[in-house]
Amino acid sequence: MKIILIVPHIGRKSSDKYVRTWMIEPLPIATIAGLTPPEVELKFIDERIGEKIDFDEYADLVGINVEAYTAKRAYEISAEFAKRGVKSIIGGYHAMLMPHEVKQYAHSVMKGSAEDVWEDVIEDCKKGELKREYEPKPLKEIKFRLPRRDIFEGKNYLKLKCVETGRGCPFDCEFCSVASATNSKFIAKPIDLIIEDIKQTGSKVIFFVDDNIVGDIKYTKELLRQLIPLKIKWISQGSLNMAEDEELLQLMQESGCAGILIGFESLKKESLKKMGKNFMVSMIEKEEIEGHIKKIHSYNMGIYGTFIFGYDTDSAEDFEASVEFAIDNGLFIGAFNHLMPFPGTKLYYNMKRDGILLGDPWWLNPTYRFNDIPYKTEHIESEEIREVCLRARRRFYSISAIFKRAKNRRGNLNSIRKLIGYFSMNFMLRKEIDEKDGLPLGNDDRWLEALFK
Repeated sequence: MKIILIVPHIGRKSSDKYVRTWMIEPLPIATIAGLTPPEVELKFIDERIGEKIDFDEYADLVGINVEAYTAKRAYEISAEFAKRGVKSIIGGYHAMLMPHEVKQYAHSVMKGSAEDVWEDVIEDCKKGELKREYEPKPLKEIKFRLPRRDIFEGKNYLKLKCVETGRGCPFDCEFCSVASATNSKFIAKPIDLIIEDIKQTGSKVIFFVDDNIVGDIKYTKELLRQLIPLKIKWISQGSLNMAEDEELLQLMQESGCAGILIGFESLKKESLKKMGKNFMVSMIEKEEIEGHIKKIHSYNMGIYGTFIFGYDTDSAEDFEASVEFAIDNGLFIGAFNHLMPFPGTKLYYNMKRDGILLGDPWWLNPTYRFNDIPYKTEHIESEEIREVCLRARRRFYSISAIFKRAKNRRGNLNSIRKLIGYFSMNFMLRKEIDEKDGLPLGNDDRWLEALFK
């Protein structure tokens, strides 16, 4: 039996050039590989790094990992294989949140974690009895396994190994796909399995892919204690309230934390309340945010800050103030994005209920381009939202801002490796600002045009 696993590209601006993005090993693929019996032949193709699909290659099954921006291309791939009699199964957060859509374009949809069902998928495929849907089990019942990373050999990824310590997030932000897919629950992996996984990577540089590594602080502290002897450097994602726990910060530093992604999203209380980040509202009211940032930096950790613009409570001046805040506080890197109603989220259904979505489903619409605003706005023009975000990125990644933020030596330049990483990442992201702007999703719009006539 042979299975081809595919990660689709987002899209391309010309007939032969794809935009190379997200050059990190896709951990879900390694997870699938780890669940696959050794007698099954696996081939992995990652279009994001320029690998091409031979649709005439023999396979018993094609597995496609998909998110909103790659859904269109995933369905194109599924259709091409279907023409040749090859069945496909689609999984990932988009499939979990939009299974009825996925079923229209694939033979089967995996609605939950792969650990729940992948062995059943293989057995059913062998018998020619692939089900239309594979139902998930409750998050707490996931039986985690070790991923298999040999499937990445020979591929041009960043020298950064991805490891998962848990799944889900306890917060309930209305725009977040993870919160919607996991019902704002967090389930931790067994620590001994994490340690074994790190050792198997053979790397001293780890990206913990968790959506909130401090989602269960008691668990996190025990994990960090066991990381200390490994002498690794690591980065992950977390929430600003970590700064309220000195013991946690000390353990993060001692275990090798080099940086953390934090979703600030907004500095405006009204917008934070709309998105459901009430703990951030409390920090603003107590004027704690800048102090928390300084405290994290004092433990030699850089901060990747994310910000969102587009609520009716926002103004261009608010977002520009957020950019200056990010520069003045010496953030390592930053993301300045417009509000997006990702399919299956509370935000998406609220906008759908209010009748303000444009070209729904926007992620399949042939006219949609990356950075377009797929909803009606009241107090600010949609084109202005787009331009404000582009201006924010250009300001944050301007030469003067990059060097001003570099003055934060504790957070950004406290080692030679970090210094190199700081300047290389900032100049790489500076280059990417305009590269993805206006990018059409997918590869061929003809098969979808009938949906939007």
